[in-house]
Amino acid sequence: MKKQWYLPTPAFSKYVCYPEFLGHYSHFPQHTERRSEGFLGNYNLHLIFDGEGYVFHEGERIPMSRGRGFLYPKSAYQYYGSDPGKPWDVRWVHFSTEIVLPLLEEVDQSRAYLFTFDLEAKLDELFEEMYLLSASYVTRNEPRLSALLYELLVKLLQNSEPLHGSVPHEVRQSIPSAADIIHVECARPWSLESMARLTGYSSYHFLRLFRMVMGKTPNRYLTDCRLTRAKLLLVSTGLSIAQVATQSGFAQSSYFIKVFRKFEGVSPVKYRQAFGS
Repeated sequence: MKKQWYLPTPAFSKYVCYPEFLGHYSHFPQHTERRSEGFLGNYNLHLIFDGEGYVFHEGERIPMSRGRGFLYPKSAYQYYGSDPGKPWDVRWVHFSTEIVLPLLEEVDQSRAYLFTFDLEAKLDELFEEMYLLSASYVTRNEPRLSALLYELLVKLLQNSEPLHGSVPHEVRQSIPSAADIIHVECARPWSLESMARLTGYSSYHFLRLFRMVMGKTPNRYLTDCRLTRAKLLLVSTGLSIAQVATQSGFAQSSYFIKVFRKFEGVSPVKYRQAFGS
């Protein structure tokens, strides 16, 4: 099977990201590409759901099979292909962006990003919706196509690991679970060590993985959770500023006021005046 769609240049020119050429190949043993540097001026993402194949990267032939993928930056040299005897079931998209996205920052500094991804993350469902919208393209589909691609890239960031040095899926899943606990119990006196104990990682590896999966450090995430709770208390209760600070996890009201002003641009009192009932 070989299905592919070219999309016209979008009518609106400022989408965060937008698919230009996408498709789904299976039982297609002729699938192989070798592109010279500078030939393809957009990003090229492939996710492999079955079958076997390869990517040539830095002089090495690297096997690429179920649960693996690759993402090339713009204008990169590309050499990859499906095994004729066990061809890929692969979903792919060439796309452009208007801004630098988190996943692409690292890719732009490399020749290619090779990774493993979680097959249960339902990335194929995002592709399927993009296929349907592409097959019946009308201009009003453009915002949804852009949104689906953005969701795909964010989910891939959260559910993938570099091919070399990757960790098992069940281990990676402990990071979002720990984040949920921290969010609900943000008033606790958390330290990096106590947050890391939720996952069984050392503090060093927890910090690295949390930043990779959640897009921010554990301490920044904790601060954001505390500020979210504080804003809710400010607008929905008559608690004093000191009480709001305590119930949001800030040990001192003076520190709470300083942090609140830094991230929200106003003092807690002015925030309450502006948004409180």
